[in-house]
Parts: sequence; C-alpha cells; structure tokens
Amino acid sequence: MLQKINDLDEWNDTEDPWGYNNNSQDHLRKIILLDQIPKREYENVLDIGCGQGFITNDLPGKNIYGVDISEKAIKYARKNNKKVDYSTGSIFEIEKMFEIKFDLVIITGVLYPQYIGKSSSLIYLLIDKILKQDGILISVHINEWYSSQFPYFKINQLYYNYREFTHNLEIYSK
Repeated sequence: MLQKINDLDEWNDTEDPWGYNNNSQDHLRKIILLDQIPKREYENVLDIGCGQGFITNDLPGKNIYGVDISEKAIKYARKNNKKVDYSTGSIFEIEKMFEIKFDLVIITGVLYPQYIGKSSSLIYLLIDKILKQDGILISVHINEWYSSQFPYFKINQLYYNYREFTHNLEIYSK
C-alpha cells in the first residue's frame, strides 16, 4: 500500500522529524555519501526525495535542485538553504518538472514499495530521461527494504551499518 501524501506532510510538520541533525549515524552516512561522489565538476545536480535538505545542502555542483513530495519538508528546506532550488513534486512527475538534464542525480530513501509501489521499471525510464549521457546516479537505501537495480554501469557499491539496518549505496554511470 502506498503511503499517502497527507501522512508524509503530517510527518514533516516539524523540523527534522527523522532526527538526522542530532544523530551521529546520519552524519556519518552523509559523509560516506559525499565522499563517494566521483570528483568532477557538476553543472546540474538533483536530489530526489530531498526531504528537508539534510544531504542536498552539501552537494557539489553549480546548480543544485531538490525535490520532495512533501510541501512541508520543502518549506523547511527552503528556510535552511537559499542557494538550492527546492520544488515540491513526485518522482513520477520528475520528467515534467525540469527542462534540463542532470549530470548528477541522488536518490536517497525513496525507492521503497510504500512510496513507489511496483513501479521500478517506470522509475528507471524517468531517471533515464533526466540523466545526461555519462551522468552519475547515486542510490542510497536501506538494503532490507530495497530491491531495485538501475540498468547502468555500476561504478561502486558499498554496504554499511545505519541505525539498526544496512545501507546500500550504489553509484552508476549512464
């Protein structure tokens, strides 16, 4: 069953509902993710499922964009960082939201059945339309809840402990 937008907005009614800002494991996972981003210059960077901007605010690149389905999460994200272009929207609308392509796309904690149902193949097509040729895609998810694989060349894959779970960080090149 898909989680309702109202439930997500209600959850995001407070700043930092996941407790990321004061959790050492969340700071470590952010350091790991940022360290794994291939070192190069990025023109356009997109964080899908950016929430309140915990990861987004530290991403490299000239033009940084964050998208989340929760209007309330985006409200907090905008308050905390004026340099990032934050938008409210669904991963299913991503192709229509932007007229540009991205050379780096980050997806963290989005590709779970409660958010995308059984739409993995559709997600691949949508990402393919917004990711530049030779672009980098980074997917970070709780391994126990995640079963997707992208049809790109996998540059690297890391597993590490995260809270009571195992995180799966995958880096792809289109």
